Amino acid sequence: MTNLGEKMTDEEVEQMIREADTDGDGQVNYDEFVIMMKNAERKISG
Repeated sequence: MTNLGEKMTDEEVEQMIREADTDGDGQVNYDEFVIMMKNAERKISG
């Protein structure tokens, strides 16, 4: 996210990962990552 110009605390990153991990396996797979990034882009661009 830093490379996208978004400064986030560790807590914010952990929350984002928890929200992205929709299957609950403790990891963010490719599909979950894509959805997470699309949601982040919407939040950043307003």
